[in-house]
Amino acid sequence: MKSDLVVVSWWSNCLALRCIEHLVAGTEGRTIYVLQVGKSEAQKARFRRHLPPGVTELAYPADRPAEHCRVLEAVVGELLPGHEGLWFVDHDVFFLDPLEPWLRARDGDLGPSPCCLGYLTSGERRAITMPLVWLSPRRLPAGVPGFQPLPFEPLPASRRPDLHRFAAAERIPEKDTLVRAEEFLAARGLVYRHPLRSLPRHSHLGGLYLLAFERLPGALDRWMAGCLARFQSFYAGCPPAWLADEDPVLLDRLAAWQRTLVPAEVGRV
Repeated sequence: MKSDLVVVSWWSNCLALRCIEHLVAGTEGRTIYVLQVGKSEAQKARFRRHLPPGVTELAYPADRPAEHCRVLEAVVGELLPGHEGLWFVDHDVFFLDPLEPWLRARDGDLGPSPCCLGYLTSGERRAITMPLVWLSPRRLPAGVPGFQPLPFEPLPASRRPDLHRFAAAERIPEKDTLVRAEEFLAARGLVYRHPLRSLPRHSHLGGLYLLAFERLPGALDRWMAGCLARFQSFYAGCPPAWLADEDPVLLDRLAAWQRTLVPAEVGRV
């Protein structure tokens, strides 16, 4: 088995381009798929002109829910249902060391197994999908629950964060994305878990959704300050051609949020 890679590019062009750049450099002989959601058609076109050769784009209709769970369901159930193994890689993860040896080792574990879902574990509570998650569309049994969190409500801000915003109060779901499916599959011995610490050296920005809030929740000031500083550093290192084709609404909001932070608070991060 040789699992392929899927990147869901939500809103930002630059993040997925950097992620894919590292995947192309650090893997061998694997198809890299990308889906674009949370963007206008013009923004999608700008993204395509920077894609490396050999990367395959999968079409996802703009009028469908753009939450991560729904995109994963579409890939597994409609777009690539015959694949034996797919790694869904967060678009804001950048692998600094080659990923291929690690992928080969995981294929060696997963290939002869009956598993349908694989994810990385650590000592802290974290989402199943972070920073990457493995699914086998071909092996998924009948009756597996949907991937959506509970409670779940598709929101306009997911489809077009440049036009809509999330409410300020973040709702923490009772069960996060893929948790119900994980419980169903684990009861049948179909889940593979591996320690997060085994993953090659990488950086993971996280927090892009903050720029789609109508206002920043004050309780997260220190964490947000660090998050926004990381985004500022990331964009400072992007090629000018990428920056020219980034969503200007995203960049404007990043600048606006940075202006709202108290300098003393930023200094303590």
